Amino acid sequence: MRKAVTLLGFSFFTLSTVFAQSDSIFQLIRSFQGDIRMFAADHLGNLYLVDRKDQVKKISSKGDSLAVYNDVRRLGPLHSIDVSNPLQPMLYYRDGVRFVVLDRFLNPVTRIDLQASEILQLKAWTRSYDNQIWLFDPLAYALKKVDLSGKVQWSTPDFRLFLGRPFMPARLFDQDRNLYLYEAGQGVYVFDYFGNLKNGIQIFDWQDFQVDGGYIFGRKADTLYRYEIKSTYYDEWTLPIELRGAVQYTIRGKMVYALFREGQTDRIRIYSVR
Repeated sequence: MRKAVTLLGFSFFTLSTVFAQSDSIFQLIRSFQGDIRMFAADHLGNLYLVDRKDQVKKISSKGDSLAVYNDVRRLGPLHSIDVSNPLQPMLYYRDGVRFVVLDRFLNPVTRIDLQASEILQLKAWTRSYDNQIWLFDPLAYALKKVDLSGKVQWSTPDFRLFLGRPFMPARLFDQDRNLYLYEAGQGVYVFDYFGNLKNGIQIFDWQDFQVDGGYIFGRKADTLYRYEIKSTYYDEWTLPIELRGAVQYTIRGKMVYALFREGQTDRIRIYSVR
């Protein structure tokens, strides 16, 4: 039986009831292998594969090569990639706190240097609803919005002033007019676009944390969780043996992408969830 929990003021949702489902809901669709250090998947089913030389390859859901980004190592190691806007993938290079915006063919469009705006580090970032950048500045303890020229358009006060403690989120997502900041040991803090704290969710120590399509997804050990934001229901599934041990999981809609290290070969397996 599934139950909802109640939100009281700014208190946290509590995950207390689980609706378990069988392993048979996972169905292998296809797999790809090669040199894959990390990957991203967009909402159109395209995959972006990053190899150990930081080359980025875009392939279709059927495995067809669509584009390649070869301008590697000029800005240091590639740290992360955001493909929430498939028409403008974005690459983040931690060295120098720089971004590269690409077009859908992975051609460079613009480069953003945040050090020019006195942002010397960032802890978490995501593409904003209007194709700018949300980021958390760990030196200022502030959530900031930056445009594609690198200028700070907006910033919250120091989070320590209203949380009463240091705050260091590891993940940041823009979803349905809310911002979700996840700090593994403290839970999920939900803010509006003006930096006002709306509520929180008691989700702790989830790996592969992500917010997508009205859900929060994550994993603990061999259990996959899906929390429905609107209803506050959540489900859990025990991962089948063939889905365990991946180094990266990504969920898009009803698809689960898992990256495995298999000897000298890297392999992405794609599963549908019924």
